[in-house]
Amino acid sequence: MGSASTAEIHLTKLAAAQRQLRSAIKMYFSGEDELATHTVAAAAYGIIKDLKSVRGRDEAGDYYLTIMFYAVRDYRRGTLPSYLTDNREAMGSIREWAEQLPTITATSKYEDIKSVAPPGVAKQFWNERNKVSNFLKHADRDANNHISMGEVDNLFLLALAQSSYCDLDKGGLGNEGLVLWIFCCVEHGMIENLPTELHQIASHLQSLSHEKRMKRCSELLIELNEKEEDM
Repeated sequence: MGSASTAEIHLTKLAAAQRQLRSAIKMYFSGEDELATHTVAAAAYGIIKDLKSVRGRDEAGDYYLTIMFYAVRDYRRGTLPSYLTDNREAMGSIREWAEQLPTITATSKYEDIKSVAPPGVAKQFWNERNKVSNFLKHADRDANNHISMGEVDNLFLLALAQSSYCDLDKGGLGNEGLVLWIFCCVEHGMIENLPTELHQIASHLQSLSHEKRMKRCSELLIELNEKEEDM
């Protein structure tokens, strides 16, 4: 009997990064090992930042641009959320950014504005971002090195990678990206940034302890993905 032929699956770099990142988000919420989660998320982020570079965008520059762009644009629109308008220090910084960035107007689009971080700033940015992932990858020159588990901030890495991924693919990260977005808004007290239809889920998560919130997000991901498969 002849063997049945199996169709080969070919992935683009972006598709590979999406799969890694969605898996890392599930690993994070299900409480899998922090270092394993970091390794998968960092691998995806590495692909994403390289793809952005190919498309003419500087990841370090985009990091700082993202922080300032939406704050300045919404400041000019008069739509800043209350957690910013009620913060005198934050508003002082935003007004300063607005003076320094006159090209960002109320109608500006993020993708139309490019930013390149100065060499020194970019070097510091990548030293900080890659410290843990480099520790987990190499041991040829630093076999006796060590790292504090307090430096492993997977939520920050996942949120950063998700934001960068969306610069390349507006389709986002599916249910994993949605749940991560809701969770981040709850964790940082920014529920008002979410669409109204997500407020009920966010309010429920807000009422839970951190551990139960993580568990509920893991359960929610399973529910949403199973529902999607049944459609």
